[in-house]
Amino acid sequence: MSKFSVRKPLTVFMAVIAVIVLGIVSYTRMTPDLMPNMNMPYVMIMTSYPGANPEKVEMTVSKPMEQALATLDGVKSMSSTSSENYSMVFIEFEEKTNMDSTTVDILQRITQLEGAWDDMVGTPYLMKINPNMMPVLVSAVEKEGMNNIQLSEFLETELLNKLESVNGVASVTTSGNVTEQVNLMLSQEKINALYDKIYAEMDKNFAEPLKGIEDGEAALKPAYDSFADALAQIDANDQLTDDMKEASKTQITNSAEYIQVMTAWEELQAGRQELESAMEAAHAQVNLDQLLSMDTLSGILTAQNFSMPAGYVMQDGVQYLVSVGDEIKSYEEINELILVDLKMPGIEPVKVSDVADVFISDNSLDIYAKINGNDGVMLTFSKQSSYATAEVAESIMDRFDSLSEEYDGLKFTVLMNQGDYIDIIIGSITSSLLWGALFAVIILFLFLKDIRPTFITLCSIPVSVFFAIVLMYFSGISLNMMSLSGLAIAVGMLVDNSVVVIENIYRLKSKGESAVKAAVSGAAQVSGAIVASTLTTISVFLPIVFVDGLSRELFTDMALTLGYALIASLIIALTLVPAMASGILKNAKPKEHKIFDKFNGGYKKVVTWSLSHKPIVLIAAVVMLAASCFGAIRKGFIFMPDMDMPQLSATLEMEEGSSFDETKAMSDEAVKRIQAVDGVLTVGAMTGGTDAMGMGEGSTTSVTMYIILDENTDREISDITKEINESCSDLECEFEAAGIMDISSLMGGAGVVINVFGNDLDQLQKTANEVAAILEGVEGTIDVSNGMEENDPALKISVNKEKAMLKGLTVAQVFADISANLSTEKQSGDITSGSNSYDVIISSDAVTELTPDYIRNYTLSVTGMDGTKSEVKLSEIAEITEAETLSAIARVDQTRYIQVSAAIEEGYNVTLVTKDVKKAVEDYNTPDGIELDFVGEDETINESMNDMILMMLLGIILVYMIMVAQFQSLKSPFIVMFTIPLAFTGGLLGLLITGFEISVISMLGFVMLCGIIVNNGIVLVDYINQLRLDGVSKKEAIIEAGVTRMRPILMTSITTILGLIVMALGQEEGAAMMQPIAIVSIGGLIYATALTLIVIPCLYDMMNKKEMRKIDAKDLEISDK
Repeated sequence: MSKFSVRKPLTVFMAVIAVIVLGIVSYTRMTPDLMPNMNMPYVMIMTSYPGANPEKVEMTVSKPMEQALATLDGVKSMSSTSSENYSMVFIEFEEKTNMDSTTVDILQRITQLEGAWDDMVGTPYLMKINPNMMPVLVSAVEKEGMNNIQLSEFLETELLNKLESVNGVASVTTSGNVTEQVNLMLSQEKINALYDKIYAEMDKNFAEPLKGIEDGEAALKPAYDSFADALAQIDANDQLTDDMKEASKTQITNSAEYIQVMTAWEELQAGRQELESAMEAAHAQVNLDQLLSMDTLSGILTAQNFSMPAGYVMQDGVQYLVSVGDEIKSYEEINELILVDLKMPGIEPVKVSDVADVFISDNSLDIYAKINGNDGVMLTFSKQSSYATAEVAESIMDRFDSLSEEYDGLKFTVLMNQGDYIDIIIGSITSSLLWGALFAVIILFLFLKDIRPTFITLCSIPVSVFFAIVLMYFSGISLNMMSLSGLAIAVGMLVDNSVVVIENIYRLKSKGESAVKAAVSGAAQVSGAIVASTLTTISVFLPIVFVDGLSRELFTDMALTLGYALIASLIIALTLVPAMASGILKNAKPKEHKIFDKFNGGYKKVVTWSLSHKPIVLIAAVVMLAASCFGAIRKGFIFMPDMDMPQLSATLEMEEGSSFDETKAMSDEAVKRIQAVDGVLTVGAMTGGTDAMGMGEGSTTSVTMYIILDENTDREISDITKEINESCSDLECEFEAAGIMDISSLMGGAGVVINVFGNDLDQLQKTANEVAAILEGVEGTIDVSNGMEENDPALKISVNKEKAMLKGLTVAQVFADISANLSTEKQSGDITSGSNSYDVIISSDAVTELTPDYIRNYTLSVTGMDGTKSEVKLSEIAEITEAETLSAIARVDQTRYIQVSAAIEEGYNVTLVTKDVKKAVEDYNTPDGIELDFVGEDETINESMNDMILMMLLGIILVYMIMVAQFQSLKSPFIVMFTIPLAFTGGLLGLLITGFEISVISMLGFVMLCGIIVNNGIVLVDYINQLRLDGVSKKEAIIEAGVTRMRPILMTSITTILGLIVMALGQEEGAAMMQPIAIVSIGGLIYATALTLIVIPCLYDMMNKKEMRKIDAKDLEISDK
């Protein structure tokens, strides 16, 4: 390869130019993103069930769905949450599951379930979950001269369509916008007036018969009263005996006149009673209560607000569409809708306006969204999965600019922009890459003291980077934090192969060979060594294919990019470097290195002493390794370090039961305090919130805040965050501000989390309380939750089926009656007026105060078999008890559980606190049927750490195998492998000195060290073996090899170290996440490079007692005899 390159340098140069051109084109076509494109096999199924409590949702929807889907191929785990009115089932599949075909299977099984559900259960909504569902941008919008109502209408009619049409935007969700609705409120006053009018008209029909009766009574009244007085006088006359009185009365009552008057009077009274009964019966028949219920009105309104194609008719070859009905165009039309025609004289058909008030209202009192304390409207943008985050964010910002120009006074205030994070992080990593390359070049020049070889070596960096970018483009890797970190980490190593080649060319040229011959021979002689060293570095990342889950998704891009860059640097070292050297180095002369010569003299004394005191050296190395391991492990583990960003988020949680006005007042006070913190520029606040995926449900007791920091502030972001939390610490609510890019929370949930499993709800709740009490007693835990804080008080009505049936009732009838009376409003579709659409809400102003006493005294109306009506008290057929019900029932793998959790106090480590919690829980006597399972951040850390350890062990085995192939020896590679624990010692010391804990990112640094640090040992041991084969004694060969190879070892190590130094300092925003890799690598390289030149000679001296014999070519000849 080198011979061809020297013979045809123009071919090589053209190839290099082609790589650069393709690299530039590839780079311009690649879109930046925050994280690698993660193929996460998750599915979520949401199903609504209006009016159902959590237990009902669980039994009717969640449990049957789990049973139906549990047998799907590739199901790894399944969880569900059954809350009031809805069910959510979450399924995680094995990594290689074909999600497209699996989705079809899920839909088929759900279709089978729907047939068994009642009509109230909604159609399940299925979605695939991935990180792309996170909002890409949150912005506030305001317009000069408009209040919130006007702004909301302007947003709905003018802006939303233009924002939703932005390329790559999937949806735009609004918060704080005022929406209007049509209210149809039944008026008890109007209903009573209607009844009075109906009764008055009915009474007119009975007036004439009643007058006839009254006239007859008036005519008979004198005679009736005369007879009554006569009989009374007889009774009052004391002079008459009883017999005389009785005889006198008989004489009067037997008279024809008396009989005639009394008979007529009785007939009139019977007629009056019959007439009054008829009037009562007529009044009773006019019962509009059933007609004027919310359900009936909703049905009538829905049926009248109807328009639908009925089909087609043909005439003369022309096809006509037959459309039936017209939708209601305005709320005034609702007033004129006829409800019933009573067919009564004098009574017109009853209209909606006769019994209800129809008006438009808005939700201005039910929303909360503010910018710096002023009312505003929030916009949340989600992107389509196939588009890059930065690209979509930039398109949205461009649309903001165009709309601001189109409409005077329109202003958008961006509160959260993932595109900014990406720009910051990628800018930081790119800066680290460029500074690292610059430092590497400076070190090369200081060592080589000649601009020409430095320039040749320098060329390997950009060409290798462009080569890697081309390979990234064709393998589908985006420009994300992980892939660019791979390039930044590799930049210091890109010159290693070129340095080895250049130095060997220099060495041969100093012996008098021509530049051309030196270039060809120099590259050829070291080609095997640099191929082996490159393979050892790359091989440590190959085991990532055996790692599952998050670690593989995160680090594959980094591993591939680093591998691409190193392969490119190897090709460049064997082609471009000799081609350039053959021409540029014709007149080059070796430079003197007086300072380095003096350094060699000092090193010679140290290694000589070390060879005489090998036990001391080796014991000291082991002690340092043990001490560093002990110190680092004592600090605990974390998943990933958080990144400082110029944007913060905060959550405010009020006590359950707090009124909306109390929540708004508390938020206003918190915003006021946050604004007073130095360095805060803008604070946006809105009720409810969104989770990591942007799917959170609104709440009247929680507020989400976005805090924008002043770019010109000199304060540390961590200090600002701390002051914000301290300023709000005395508020009577739960408040926490943190960086938006809190990776631990995004990836697995922060803190200590224990799932308490069991099917007995009472025992489950009791155990959860007891476990929470244990957590509170462990040092380092705060904000302990028993998972039941949001439980609701409940009235449990246990209907006695026998008693109910004796009264003519079933449990279902009791439920239907109570449910209907507890409903205070009902939505009945919507109407469209102009460009506006209004929901129609039916309610009544005669709502009874719904209290527990109302239920205890509740009376049901029962119609018997004979049509007679009676009333039954609920307490006669049911037992009413107070209870506490879960606001949601959670299940994992078809078993109920309650999640007990605790946050970690500042200054404590989550893995160490979790360890203490596990010890405390070991002494707890877990009840039968109950299981405890630790999850959360500790589980995420342990799984990822196990993956990284597996990756490291497999990498070490591959490195050893490559070295065996190179050395053709089992012993020499074994000696070189001892550089790995030396590197680990340095890496751990680096973490201890800088205050970092061991994280998944730092573990990647240790994995990388396994492949890098052995290269120094390979160079040293290989040269010792060469000298011994040439007849040099073992001790002299060890010392000579150390002195001779120290310079290239230091050159390659220092260039790699300085290539990482900017990343290790982490001074730029967003650099903190990748700091641990750089710190571990630098610490490991510094320590291991220094001790490799001391410890490896000692080990080599101890393990190689026999003399080496050079194998002659004749010894390899195979005889035919």
